[in-house]
Amino acid sequence: MDRSVLSCLLRLDRCRRRELKRALAPYQYVGVMHLIVLYISRHPGASQEEITGFYALDKTSVARDARRLEDLGHIRRCTAPDNRRQYQLFLTEAGQAMTGVIDEATRRFQQSLSAGIPPEDWQQLAVLLQQLVNNICPVPPGGEGPQAGGGACRAAGEKKPPEGLTGSPLQKVQ
Repeated sequence: MDRSVLSCLLRLDRCRRRELKRALAPYQYVGVMHLIVLYISRHPGASQEEITGFYALDKTSVARDARRLEDLGHIRRCTAPDNRRQYQLFLTEAGQAMTGVIDEATRRFQQSLSAGIPPEDWQQLAVLLQQLVNNICPVPPGGEGPQAGGGACRAAGEKKPPEGLTGSPLQKVQ
């Protein structure tokens, strides 16, 4: 691959990060918090491990930012029924509301990014980039998202599971 292609991809990613950081700063979102929220919105009950595998992130960053999201009241963590050392993650109402903010910031960036590019060229670029992703970032087993099950849920800031919450996932945000 031509070095200029990789350089362009890197520059685009840095610009995207800068714009998202600016747009999400008023909500105290840092790091990969927005990625966690988006993944959970599409895969309620996902584990931190699934998120790290899907986005090729390190486990420490995801664990730290998931804890921050829980402290903000944007997610709740539930003990997985089949592995008590693992959590299933679900969005709260505040977390669901943030998906709209994140999607809007992403939409604005994509709109400015694609200015002047015909839709058919944009579509072809999407196909080529997806092939690059498929070449080096295969979807991990179970990467399509978990099926929500039982387990004890922990609301934001709570030390023990609340009564009556046993893995009822929040509805997927459209």
